[in-house]
Amino acid sequence: MGAETIRQFGFVDAVVSGEADFVFPQIVNAVTASRSIPKLNGVLSRNHSELRVLQQAPSHTPMVEDLDLLPFPDYDDYFAQQNASSVSFTTEPSMLFETSRGCWWGEKHHCTFCGLNGETMRFRSKSAIRAFDEFLYLTQRYPGCSVNVVDNILDMEYFNDFLPMLAQRQHGFKLFYEVKANLKKEQLRLLLDAGVSEIQPGIESFSDNVLHIMRKGVSALQNIQLIKMCRELEIKVFYNLIWGFPGESPDDYADMARLIPLISHLQPPVGEGEIRIDRFSPSFEQANELGFGELIPHPAYSYVYPFSLEALSMLAYFFVREDGNNSGPHYTQALATEVQNWRTCHPKSDLFWMQTEDYLLIWDFRPIASEVLTVLEGLERDCYLECDQIRTPRQIVQTQKARGNTQPAEHAVSEILDSFTERGLMIRQGHSYLALAYAKSH
Repeated sequence: MGAETIRQFGFVDAVVSGEADFVFPQIVNAVTASRSIPKLNGVLSRNHSELRVLQQAPSHTPMVEDLDLLPFPDYDDYFAQQNASSVSFTTEPSMLFETSRGCWWGEKHHCTFCGLNGETMRFRSKSAIRAFDEFLYLTQRYPGCSVNVVDNILDMEYFNDFLPMLAQRQHGFKLFYEVKANLKKEQLRLLLDAGVSEIQPGIESFSDNVLHIMRKGVSALQNIQLIKMCRELEIKVFYNLIWGFPGESPDDYADMARLIPLISHLQPPVGEGEIRIDRFSPSFEQANELGFGELIPHPAYSYVYPFSLEALSMLAYFFVREDGNNSGPHYTQALATEVQNWRTCHPKSDLFWMQTEDYLLIWDFRPIASEVLTVLEGLERDCYLECDQIRTPRQIVQTQKARGNTQPAEHAVSEILDSFTERGLMIRQGHSYLALAYAKSH
């Protein structure tokens, strides 16, 4: 992409392929001193451009190994210009803050649709003290902003150090982080205590089969459990639903369409639609093996650039299938309709439980509710509360035994959970169950 940019656009002085932190100052110094841009790995310029050789990988700048060595960002110019502007700003600025690069999950199992990171997938993060010092510096120098962390994924080690440091500070800023969807409730509570009130988990689907095709490493129940916990803790969650993967089944989407009315009280996705094939993703790199066939640049590029198909193929980041099968499978229409209905009814939909000394009260205000109030006691109450997080009947029996309660038969527990499932108060996948109502404290 960089080499083609240099070839096609004479006004471009230099292109950096890879991370530019260390080479960019050298480029700027050369340009401001009217010197030729130096020859550096991964830097393409008028004087030093690469000839494309068949099967030859392009060179890249050296990866930044130690993020602690990077300088603190300097946003002074932005705020000086904003303060001097006559334009009226109605929203607070959002400050970008980086604590890691790469993706620790992608290092092990690259999600098939993900084209982020390119050659820099290897996960690296700043030390907790460095990240904390940078956060304090930025928020004190530029008060009045929300803080969006630009990381592809939260470093799980931060639950042991960085997040507790933020929580103890009680800084008062709203933070955003991208996370993996397999978080536990206590981890979400710590995020909230640390000021992380908005998250973007990689949910993408509510079908185990489709999630397996994507290599997501989570189950549909885990995805639903996460957005349920976010509803309980009042954490705003942003996610998408995507489809169009070779190997998916119409049944996957029929099952999801039936599921949506059950979870109308939970946060709906911000977007849904056909998978986008991005450069650097397995869907692009292994298009034939994964069933997409031959790819061509997205048609939009031809409206922007007056270049040949070969040149567009070098420049493009977005691609589509050459066979033209890009409009989305017809069997997803029912799901798309249910998602639209979800957004419409969500503001007035709710399903929560409150507890008295002897009873569990489940209040159901979803459009599909058959009973507004369900009262549970004894083993039924215990079983429902146990399934606040994903549980099997065997796990519930073992928990009852560990608490010294009368040990119920596993088949009796299964019958109770299946009864909740039939009433739409719980969902089941395989031998695992999840209660759909969340705890409401007020």
